[in-house]
Amino acid sequence: MPPLATLRAFDAAARHLNLRLAAEELNVTHGAVAQQVRALEASLGVALFEREPRGLALTAAGRAFHPQIRRAFALIAGAMVAIEPTQERERRGVTVTVTPSFAARWLIPRLGKFSVIAPDVEVRVLASESTERLGGHGLPDLAVRLSAPPFERSLDARRLLADDLFPVCSPSIAKTLSSLDDLAGATLLHDAHDAWPLWLELANASTPPTVGRRFNQTALALAAALDGQGVALAPSALVAEDLAGQRLAAPFGTALRVASERAFYLLTPRLSRMRAEVSSFRSWLIDECDAGLDAE
Repeated sequence: MPPLATLRAFDAAARHLNLRLAAEELNVTHGAVAQQVRALEASLGVALFEREPRGLALTAAGRAFHPQIRRAFALIAGAMVAIEPTQERERRGVTVTVTPSFAARWLIPRLGKFSVIAPDVEVRVLASESTERLGGHGLPDLAVRLSAPPFERSLDARRLLADDLFPVCSPSIAKTLSSLDDLAGATLLHDAHDAWPLWLELANASTPPTVGRRFNQTALALAAALDGQGVALAPSALVAEDLAGQRLAAPFGTALRVASERAFYLLTPRLSRMRAEVSSFRSWLIDECDAGLDAE
């Protein structure tokens, strides 16, 4: 029986056909994966991979061997789930990591809807801008990130919502903005993306405003806009409810937008087995975003 570590390294390398990606999945070095694979080949007395300029390819022996190893690991995973205490399985739920602004402005106000259709699923929300590994033990199950292609090959990326920006403010401030020239006396609310200069250039604003306040999160800039402190830039995904409820207004309409290459993407591990509660939450998230697009 070869050491289990060599079989794990072979399985990861066979799925990715790339030692670097296999090393990232196993949280070890590139060299460690290569060494484990060579040790397994030596133990079996047969070559499992062909080393090609663009990566790896399974030999005939490797192609025959890999499905059996995958089934073996699936059996082990199933045995672990079966022996795990029931209360531990119930507490597992779904862990999603999202950007702070998406959490505050989009996800949290809608989580009650998911609780109605899946009352027994505990949802844990982690607000973060950084990209974490997904799908492993103790790691988030899925992520929502403001990003643009390309993505890692190990991730399935599903585009959820656009990040095209337009000005919003309180209705009382909107009444003072009858034309773009009125922005010269307005307080602009900046976030970390600092898109105001580009929007003003796109709008051909003759007098760029100089007064402003700066925040490191879009959600904070929008909170200031709701409080009547100035004019912020935001994508419709984060302000649709406030526009519909007339808590915010778009003084120049929503047609004049800064088109962004980035968008809000749903990221899930491509190769790991998705638990039923994760699949349910993922489907709900996609349906909610699609419903919002249909309503625009």
